[in-house]
Amino acid sequence: MAKLQSTAMSMASLALLSSALGAAPALESELDAGSVAFFHVLPPLFVWSGGSPDLAGLCSHERARALEPSDRRFREAFQRVPGLQMQDSFGGIDSPRLSVRGSGIQSAPTSRGVQLWFDGFPLSFADGSFNLTLVETSWLNRAQLIAGPAAGVPALGGGLAIWSRPGSFSGERSVRAGYGSHEERWFSIQAAGRAGGNDLVGAGAVFRSDGWRLQSRQSRESVLASARLSGANSQGNHMFRFYATRPSIEVPGPLSMAAALETPDQVSPIVARGRPKRTSEYAQLGWRFTMETPQGYASMGLSAARYRDEFQQLMANGITSTSQYDLSLFGSGRWNWDAARHPRTDLRVLFQAGTREDLRYRNDAGRRGPLIGDNRLIPSTSTIALSHAVEVFNAVEVEAGASAIHARRRIGERFPASEQRPSTELSLSDFAIAPRVSLSWMPTNPSMLYLSWSRTYEPPTFNDMLSLGGPSNERSLQSRSFDWQRASSWETGLRWVSERLTWTAAAYHSSWRNELLMLSEPDGSPRGTVNAGKTLHYGWQASLDLLLFEREDYEVRAWAVIHRNLVRFDSDPVHLDKRLAGVPKNVGSLGFRAENAAGWFVIPSLRWQSGPTWADHQNTLSYGGFDVWNVDVGRRHPKGWEVRLTVENIFDKGYIASTAGVVDRAPDAEFATLFLPGAPRRFHASIGYTW
Repeated sequence: MAKLQSTAMSMASLALLSSALGAAPALESELDAGSVAFFHVLPPLFVWSGGSPDLAGLCSHERARALEPSDRRFREAFQRVPGLQMQDSFGGIDSPRLSVRGSGIQSAPTSRGVQLWFDGFPLSFADGSFNLTLVETSWLNRAQLIAGPAAGVPALGGGLAIWSRPGSFSGERSVRAGYGSHEERWFSIQAAGRAGGNDLVGAGAVFRSDGWRLQSRQSRESVLASARLSGANSQGNHMFRFYATRPSIEVPGPLSMAAALETPDQVSPIVARGRPKRTSEYAQLGWRFTMETPQGYASMGLSAARYRDEFQQLMANGITSTSQYDLSLFGSGRWNWDAARHPRTDLRVLFQAGTREDLRYRNDAGRRGPLIGDNRLIPSTSTIALSHAVEVFNAVEVEAGASAIHARRRIGERFPASEQRPSTELSLSDFAIAPRVSLSWMPTNPSMLYLSWSRTYEPPTFNDMLSLGGPSNERSLQSRSFDWQRASSWETGLRWVSERLTWTAAAYHSSWRNELLMLSEPDGSPRGTVNAGKTLHYGWQASLDLLLFEREDYEVRAWAVIHRNLVRFDSDPVHLDKRLAGVPKNVGSLGFRAENAAGWFVIPSLRWQSGPTWADHQNTLSYGGFDVWNVDVGRRHPKGWEVRLTVENIFDKGYIASTAGVVDRAPDAEFATLFLPGAPRRFHASIGYTW
């Protein structure tokens, strides 16, 4: 691990110039990513939630974990990441319901609860929300999840960093294309080179699909250009990056439970009338400087983003036109003290601010109706995290630290006031200190056993604070103030790494206050957000990666990931100790990978969910589990070309993948239009060449 040469000067510069991710010391001496076989032995897991993890994966790709190859969807790529759950929405490039230990599961269609980074730059907006469709899935390469409080960020689920192939500066040049069921086709190209010792990369991707349901066409175009400049005598490097994407999706919406199982490709009458769809445009320009010396490492950077979003929702929620600009300053550093007991100090800071304009129109049967809301939104979120670790006994380390979080949310209404609709000005500002302490034992690096306690906070997003109210013919946009979510957590876990086996396990217990619960009406339209009382999030997760057989001409690996989540109210006067809706109790996946020296491979995998998942907080309506088998077969030729055939849902099972929202109390099952069906059997074929 590298070290900084200058002490106070470097750290002061870092604090002033950056504002860093609360969990991401950035190390940028990248390995040659081309030397890590994408289809071969994976590196050890870098998925942490407590103890003293190496957090550099949020800003450095070689610290992150290789993902399963996927040309289309997040779920396939992330199925091996412990602690991270993704439930399908409509089975395409649309945002899945992403959650970490129950955090974020309630927040569709705009996500929160996890802080998202892409290629070392923040993709979460200044109010803490994010849109996962802005990530180009055909480039997915590596990821790191730092679950919960260890990330030190203002999100109770922690931090998730995603790395693309072009963003990893592997020097790879490639052309790839694919075709699949329901007219799904995609194409991506990547070019790379070196000039004067500097790395240059450019990439583009196009996706089109008619979708397997009515009203479910999807498309996306993405471009990326990046340069990494290294001076001849410099210990660091500068990275300049431009990324732009334009996803567009039609929204087939939820169905009743019976329709989701019997006629899953159809849409409900309310969807047929409102014809919901969403088109987004996102562009980000960023700079980052990273360095390492014998005393530590540091990273600092900034990014500016422009976001446009046209979201035609169900008729009850209208049409939203959003224009937004965000500025992010970030950085991190570690100082390894030259003293007994190997003390070290980490500083991480992140500052985000922006301005956003929301125009809300009535949805008149799929057409833009009268203006019903005109708001200017100004968010800012600042985090400074400082921690210090010291070895108290041989291989036993204690780390203590705290994050200072400040957030401001300002909503100004510009819509003409009237007696029925007075003008409003809402400002929410708060500050919190989030402490944490951990004890870890590392008998052999990187094996580890840890115990930690922490307190974390998360402010509300604008999606929580704005909702429609009033009768259907006189809907108006209303703003509300909410308390911050907060949680106190205990956690213990371990990681064991050997030549043939890597396995991790963690158990956690979190007591939440003011949990932000987003509710829906029984027909699936949004109802608004509420602060809950006391809730409990507890459970365990485990993962295994085992080399079963290894010969000169082939190898076979097995892997498994399992999550058990119990999320419930705690002595609530209305809901008693009932489970929160939308959170599956038991989720997991397992698979095998066999590959020979000639590059032929076969990957069967199983994705499963067991036990009832509730659709309402009163626990009167639920859907059951499922088990879905998939298989990938193909060849990655030593000369660079690759062919692949993927079959999803081999046995063509009908099942419910998730819900579009949750309600407080569900009506009879036949009247609850909340359920999203799982995709049927589908085929995808791809071909590519890399040189």
